[in-house]
Amino acid sequence: MTVQRLLAVFCSLAAMLNASQIVLAQGQDQEENNTTNRTQLTASADQHRMRVGLALGGGGMRGSAHVGVLKVLLQEGIPIDLIAGTSIGSAVGGFYCAGVPLDKLADQFYHATFIKEFMPMPLTVRILLAPILILPRLFGYHPYDGLYRGEHCRKYADRLIGNPECKIEHLPIPYGAVCTNLVNGKSYCITTGNLSLAMQASTSVPGIKKPVQIGDFLFCDGGLACNLPVSHAKEMGADFVIAVNIDERLKAVPLDKFRVPGSVSRQAIRIELANDDITSCQQADFVIHPETNGISLISRKKRDGRRGIEAGIKAAQEAMPELKRKLAASGIQLATK
Repeated sequence: MTVQRLLAVFCSLAAMLNASQIVLAQGQDQEENNTTNRTQLTASADQHRMRVGLALGGGGMRGSAHVGVLKVLLQEGIPIDLIAGTSIGSAVGGFYCAGVPLDKLADQFYHATFIKEFMPMPLTVRILLAPILILPRLFGYHPYDGLYRGEHCRKYADRLIGNPECKIEHLPIPYGAVCTNLVNGKSYCITTGNLSLAMQASTSVPGIKKPVQIGDFLFCDGGLACNLPVSHAKEMGADFVIAVNIDERLKAVPLDKFRVPGSVSRQAIRIELANDDITSCQQADFVIHPETNGISLISRKKRDGRRGIEAGIKAAQEAMPELKRKLAASGIQLATK
C-alpha cells in the first residue's frame, strides 16, 4: 500500500471517528437537555402542587384528640405541608413539626403531663394563693396580670423538643402559632422566632397565665380571637385546609342541669365556641370533629387524655374515605407510606 493510500485511509478513519464523536456529543447534549427538562418539570409540578394545611383548634385537655387525628393522617399517607395551631393546637402542632414522635406526644396526655406542666399546681390552690401573690405589687413590682408566669410550661416544651433555641423558621414543616394581641384585640400568627416562646404565647389563657410580650405585641391565648385557625393556614399558603375542631358539640341541655353551680358559665363557653367555629368550619375544605364532650379544658385526669386520643383516632378513621375522595378530586396524591 502506497503512502498516499495509507494517508487516505487514515484521513477517512479520522473523519469517521470525528463524526461519531459529534453524534455522541449531540446525544449526550440531548440527554442532558432531557434530564434538565424533566428536573424542571418535576420542580414546576412540585412548586404548583396543592399544599395541604392543618388547622388545629384550641381546647385544653381535649387537644389529646389532635394526637389521635395526626396518628391516622400519618398512617393513611395524608400529606401535611404546614400546620397552624391555636392554644393546645399550637402546642401539639409545634411538637409535631419539631419532630417529636406522636407516641411520645400521646404519653404526655396519657399521663396528663401537659396539663400538669401547664399549671404546676391545681387551679384552686393557685387561686387561694392569689392574695399572697399580690404582695409584691405593694413594693413597686407590677407584672402582667395572671396566676401563672408561663416559664415552667416553656421549659417543659424545651425539654420535649430537645433544643431551647429551636427556631420556627428552621422547622422541616412550616408552622404558625396563633395568638391574640391584647393591645388591639386582633388575631396574629407567629411564624418566626423561638418555638417554645410562641407556644407559650398561644397557650396563655387570660387570667390564668400571664400574657407574653414580644416586641410591641402582648400576646395571650389565640382562642380569644381565632379558636380554629383555618384563615391563618390559608395565609401561610395552604390550598386545601383540614380543620380539626376539638370543641364540645353543642347539644340541648335539660333545664334542671342549669341549677348546678358553674353549669351556666360552662354552657355559655360551649355556645360561644360553637358559634365562633361555624365560620372557620365553612372556610375549611374538610373538617374532622372528634367527640370530646365531657372532657374539661383543664382536666388533670389521665382517662380524659386517653379518651381524647381514642376520639381523635375514631373521628379521623370515619372521615378518611371522604377525605381521600376530596383530596383526589383536588388532584392531591397521598404520600408514600
